[in-house]
Amino acid sequence: MRIDIIGTAAERFYIPASHMDDVLKLLSERLAAMKIGSPLDESTEMGPLANKAHYNKILSLFEQARQESSEIVYGGHALAGPGFFVAPTVIRANSPEDSLMKEETFGPVGTFLSYNDEEELIGLMNSTPFGLAASLWTNDLSKAMRMIPRIEAGIVWVNMHTFLDPALPFGGTKSSGIGREFGSAFIEHYTELKSVMVRY
Repeated sequence: MRIDIIGTAAERFYIPASHMDDVLKLLSERLAAMKIGSPLDESTEMGPLANKAHYNKILSLFEQARQESSEIVYGGHALAGPGFFVAPTVIRANSPEDSLMKEETFGPVGTFLSYNDEEELIGLMNSTPFGLAASLWTNDLSKAMRMIPRIEAGIVWVNMHTFLDPALPFGGTKSSGIGREFGSAFIEHYTELKSVMVRY
């Protein structure tokens, strides 16, 4: 069973500095080929934003990124036509203090930051105020297992993202909330215990 939940959508990406340019180039090429249009068309890969308020929020975040001198590698603008469409957007951040590294967009925006070593990566991943989910992509599973306990997130995926199993607890840390859903953990969260003692 696969369940996709918007709150776990990947928004911040940490890429080894030596691979950043290649990753952004390939991603931009893929986004340029993406079909954007009506969600009623089965061939559409990306539809519009939900409403005007969200549309205006995303456009204001693009402007904020420009004011902070972040590099908009691809997209970063509204699309013409009816509906609240924006281009899928790739932004190269300057530092973990950039607004888009601290704010959830809930839109088609990926913000990228480079790192040089494992210690720096852990620090960057944990610098966000959110902690619902994180994913590691690596061929070195021993490194992944070493990093998992140090990542401040309620869910950590390795070589996958947004895959949920209802048998496993779902929930976050920090500003991503408290408590868990799914699995046996949610039963305690959503129930009140009653103790009964009888002598006869």
